[in-house]
Amino acid sequence: MTYCCELFDRQVASDLQQKLDRYITENEIPGVILYVVTPDGEWEGASGVANLATRTPMTTRHLVRIATVTQLFVAVIALQLIENEELSLEDTIADWLPDEICDRLPNCDEIAIRNLLQHTSGLADYEDNEVFEGAIEISTSNYVWTAKEAITYAYDLEAAFEPEEYREYSNTNYVLLELIIEAVTGNSLAQEFTSRISKVLDLKATFFEGKETLKGELANGYSNLNNDNVPAETSNSNNAYGLADCGLISNIYDVAALLEGLFINEELLGIESLEAMTDWYETSDGSCYGLGIDRWESDWGELWSQDGSVGGFYSTVWYLPEEGISMICFENHSDNSDPDEMLKSVLSLLLGKFEED
Repeated sequence: MTYCCELFDRQVASDLQQKLDRYITENEIPGVILYVVTPDGEWEGASGVANLATRTPMTTRHLVRIATVTQLFVAVIALQLIENEELSLEDTIADWLPDEICDRLPNCDEIAIRNLLQHTSGLADYEDNEVFEGAIEISTSNYVWTAKEAITYAYDLEAAFEPEEYREYSNTNYVLLELIIEAVTGNSLAQEFTSRISKVLDLKATFFEGKETLKGELANGYSNLNNDNVPAETSNSNNAYGLADCGLISNIYDVAALLEGLFINEELLGIESLEAMTDWYETSDGSCYGLGIDRWESDWGELWSQDGSVGGFYSTVWYLPEEGISMICFENHSDNSDPDEMLKSVLSLLLGKFEED
């Protein structure tokens, strides 16, 4: 691999830090964390603050809610069960969940595990239910949601489309996966995560919110709640946190360890499972979706990604299989910014090819 400059020498490190500093200023966000891991070196940096009230500097050690990056971890657990022949990609919801759930959701005898993993089920998103919105308004910050409780807010909602007819994101899919994983194993999702991923990779700071005590300092989350561009703290909100759709808290090091263990060292899944994960479902607009991870074409070749926002945080993960490069970006503001453009700028610095505006 030939890079356009010496990786992470003093000048490159300075340029990367300047990009972070400029990014938070231009996007008016409190703070950002970036971790870049390549075959020949790595760089980590942070800018801004973790807490606007105390002006506590953001550091690379801060924890954040990693939003839908959680789903990559959950997909690994599901595929491990499939490897062990305890579950099949073609099993349906009705094969594993009771009638009290299946009778209230459309197409349970047709929607397969594969559809849940790649968001091709057509099931409505429980978070879009107005009744759910009312429930979270009165939910206390320390209330621990269960998947069985959350799924009730998807009951009797009309399907958006028939299974595999299209692809549309829905948090309902991964809440159902949590219930299925628990039905298959007899354990909680948090227990399965600990034994199947955390202990294998020796993760130090990753856990389902509300299921364990905080393993470090959680940055404060902010969003533009009042549409006035004034960051409002949302750290104490409780949008059904701790579930399989977006419930993990983590740091950059643990997420990087997942990418390394999954795609480089192959510690978590066998080759057939990795092939299943990256058997892409392509939509009419050319977007490609796998099981817990997406794919798109970049100026540097194929790029696998997962990203999303929750509770005042935005998380983005990129992996370039041809380059062996991982990039993890966390922000403690869920609005305003476009981390994709910042990450493109970073890759432009390291690999060239991309012309910045």
